[in-house]
Amino acid sequence: MKLFIKDQLPNIILYGLTFIGLFLIYDWLGEINNKKGYFIFLSLVLLFLFLLYQYFSHKNLYNQLSTKPEKLEDTIIPKPHCAMEEAYSELMYSYLRLHHYEMNRLTKRQKEYQVMINNWVHQIKTPVSVISMLTQMNEGDPNFSKVKREVNKINYDLSQILTYLRTEDFSADLKIEKTSLRDVILEVTNDLKDFFISKSVFPNVSVNEKVIVYTDEKWMKIILFQVINNAIKYSDEGERVHITVDMEEETAILKIMNKGMGIEQSDLNRVFDLFFTGENGRRNGESTGMGLYIVKKILDMLNHEYKIESTVNEKTIFSIYFKP
Repeated sequence: MKLFIKDQLPNIILYGLTFIGLFLIYDWLGEINNKKGYFIFLSLVLLFLFLLYQYFSHKNLYNQLSTKPEKLEDTIIPKPHCAMEEAYSELMYSYLRLHHYEMNRLTKRQKEYQVMINNWVHQIKTPVSVISMLTQMNEGDPNFSKVKREVNKINYDLSQILTYLRTEDFSADLKIEKTSLRDVILEVTNDLKDFFISKSVFPNVSVNEKVIVYTDEKWMKIILFQVINNAIKYSDEGERVHITVDMEEETAILKIMNKGMGIEQSDLNRVFDLFFTGENGRRNGESTGMGLYIVKKILDMLNHEYKIESTVNEKTIFSIYFKP
């Protein structure tokens, strides 16, 4: 209604000025005399009928312009009643067609980009695997030990890229089932044993084998690999990464705690942002800013709550909540 009044205000003013002008002219000519009340009443009735016609003939348009659409299709008037509504709907249809065309074009371009990156990563993995084999054949050579560390970093970064690409079609590769947390944790810590050894950090797994949760085992391994990898990376030498599960009623809370540099309080709210490395990343220069972003994305899709707590130069605790 506000939009209607605002739209018709110029017409009302123009009508009012016309009415006053005619009233004064007829009064000057002496044509009104005792009919002034009738003249005023008739003018107001005509104004009311005009506004009533304008309102009902453009009602759909006013309602459309007054309502905030939830999607682009909501901007279209299904059954236009006048030429103005038809013109508006036709314009919205044009915008909708342009939007769909642009979306299809960008989707196709993104798919091509993903395929290209995916193929490139797999091609890079072949020479990296060859280099890794050479380092294993020269295990005692200190120079090859340095190469091995760098190759492991490359493999880790390539795996992150592949995981990031796979999360784009996450829902198509999701399988929620009963999973033994202890088995998943032990498998991940075993995969990271070389990193534990190279950093002189040791795992301490205290998880009851009877703890069963509902989750996607494959994606949970990716999450734990990333979180435990970070725990190793930012632990002090000789410390342990403590992995425990606490039960609160029927909720299993997985906690991964490490002692080391910790995270600045100003960085805590941003550690899950893509490419955010924070103060620790600037100090060490090894962070890509992708890991925790991927972790957050997967946990959100799995509908698992999570929390990160940290005290600078003391400890960091990453918690994942598995509700029944």
